[in-house]
Amino acid sequence: MQERVRAIRPSTRTGQFAHILNRSNVASGLRAGFGALICTLVVACGTSPKEPPRSRAEPQAAKADASADAETPKPRAKQSDPKRKSSAARSAAAGKSGTSKEPRVAASPSPGRAAGTFLWPASGQVTGRFNGGTNKGIDIRGNAGDPVVAAAGGRVVYVGSKLRGWGNLVMVKHDDEFITAYAHNRKILVRENEQVKPGQQIAEMGSSDSNATQLHFEIRRKGNAVDPMPYLKAQPPAP
Repeated sequence: MQERVRAIRPSTRTGQFAHILNRSNVASGLRAGFGALICTLVVACGTSPKEPPRSRAEPQAAKADASADAETPKPRAKQSDPKRKSSAARSAAAGKSGTSKEPRVAASPSPGRAAGTFLWPASGQVTGRFNGGTNKGIDIRGNAGDPVVAAAGGRVVYVGSKLRGWGNLVMVKHDDEFITAYAHNRKILVRENEQVKPGQQIAEMGSSDSNATQLHFEIRRKGNAVDPMPYLKAQPPAP
């Protein structure tokens, strides 16, 4: 009986071991099945293993490239500046017309029909000639009291001594084109608005506001001082 029982126990123990082994197999299966379930959930939810962190230098480099592209100036076609052109044109025009405050001077006038038609205003030696700068007329040296005559007929438009450097001055307007001036007189014999004839005595030669006894004579054509010589008769009167 005992032998029979002993013969039975090993089988029982074997069954228990088999049962235990079966349990461990079940646990392994559960673990395997649970693992598969976890993988299925991961795929379904769209999760994935963490990606390696990106380098911070990459976005900075991208930003630098973008900024470089934005800051790179595009070549533009050169456009003319109308202000510069207008200023250059004004400068050229000013150079041609002249902006000096000095009286306008015609250095080489064309006498036209008036050439050689004006009388000599006094007799004497010509000591100063027209140069368009320091002398805008001619200077005739003479003696105190020598007659000064009108070079052409016209109307007296000024008599006085208010203009510095001219002394006692007479100015005669002949027409809309010509005016003559007679300076440094000792005595004036006409009045303003008086009509005078060619060769009529209008003053006496003197040295008012001058260092010598002389007549300073000028011809103005349309406001410009011109060389009197082409307008005067060929021969000056005898002293």
